[in-house]
Amino acid sequence: MKICTFPNCAYLSETSRMIAIYNELKSRGIHVIMATHGGPYEWLLKEEGIEYHVIHPHFTDERARDFVATNTGEKGLSEFYTAAELSEHVQKEIEFFKMEGITKILTGFTLSCAISARAANIPYTVTHLGSFVPPVFERKMLVPTLVTDSILLNIIPRSWLVTLINNLMYKSSMATKSFNKVAAMFNVKPFKSMEEMMMGDTVIVTDVPEILTISEEDMESWSREGKNRKYYNHESRLIYGGAIFARLFGDVPEEVTAFLQSDVPKIYIALTSGRSDVLTRVYEAVKDLNAKVIICSTLHEFREKPQDNILVVDHLPSHKVMPLMDMAIIHGGQGSVQTAIDAGIPIIGIPLHVEQGLNVAMIERHGAGLLHSKHRINPIDIREKVERVLGDRTFRNNMRILSESQKKVDGVGRAADILIDR
Repeated sequence: MKICTFPNCAYLSETSRMIAIYNELKSRGIHVIMATHGGPYEWLLKEEGIEYHVIHPHFTDERARDFVATNTGEKGLSEFYTAAELSEHVQKEIEFFKMEGITKILTGFTLSCAISARAANIPYTVTHLGSFVPPVFERKMLVPTLVTDSILLNIIPRSWLVTLINNLMYKSSMATKSFNKVAAMFNVKPFKSMEEMMMGDTVIVTDVPEILTISEEDMESWSREGKNRKYYNHESRLIYGGAIFARLFGDVPEEVTAFLQSDVPKIYIALTSGRSDVLTRVYEAVKDLNAKVIICSTLHEFREKPQDNILVVDHLPSHKVMPLMDMAIIHGGQGSVQTAIDAGIPIIGIPLHVEQGLNVAMIERHGAGLLHSKHRINPIDIREKVERVLGDRTFRNNMRILSESQKKVDGVGRAADILIDR
């Protein structure tokens, strides 16, 4: 057995997941190698001391940002790759898999592997879907968090919007044109939807039944032969894994520890993958609060006037910082939500795309946080929600219940078990 972990290093979440599973497999004596096309988080592989292979064509930071913009919808309804670029990715991956004798592939959003793994007839597992899987859509669990405030959408019944959004997930062929053109070149069956394009032979659902509210039996008995079988060409098996979130960036800096030495409420803001204007409006909402606020700016250029109660840093080990806080304001990627759950602190989520909307809406349904539309970011409204969350202990109590459920499962260990056993 020789497993290849293959992160898309344009994403912190996917890079950190692959690092965690790679290290777990390595500790068990499994022959595992790391490969990537690169991206801005490639440095984490070096930081962790992992020897890895760069598969060309290499993703520059600029190309990686462009790829992420496609996924978040900033570029509209566009393709992830051109057919020529995707074809080169697939060809180079196949050559690498054969040269290295790879027998299993695990990827975090390296979407080209959906073709190369199948063309090379290598079992292909993914973690990047999180909980964004067909049983969720079939139960109409997605909510219309991302629609604009147009008059037309405001008069459409919410139940219609819910049905439309959930149906689109397994019916929409958006972003599949270049994939299907290249799939045909490598004798791989076409993908009938973008969702199918993102699924592997095995999909590790990185959640627990108590939080997602879909039983293990219902999740793992799903197959493409169900009522919506006409929307799938490829076999996929869904298996619950458990939470996998970043545990990187070392220790909490002394500067942060000293800053937090106070009895006032503490707020962590990590709007890491969105627009700078969103961060600016949230800053306006919290700057005058009697609270200590830490803002994790990452790729944002933060130009706002410094405040004595606000500390701005580039990167932090969120899994170590969040337990020191009273609440977090995040976009709602599964990794950041799971980090907050682990820490037992409530959230306000401002989702940028549908997957984040699912994660935040799920927390809101459990009474452990609040969702706020990205189209209605008024500092006054955000401040009111912050004060509500800080002033009502029910949010924290409910999040601690979720934390107990999540901690019962070793997500990284479970993912390694699935890779070894399947």
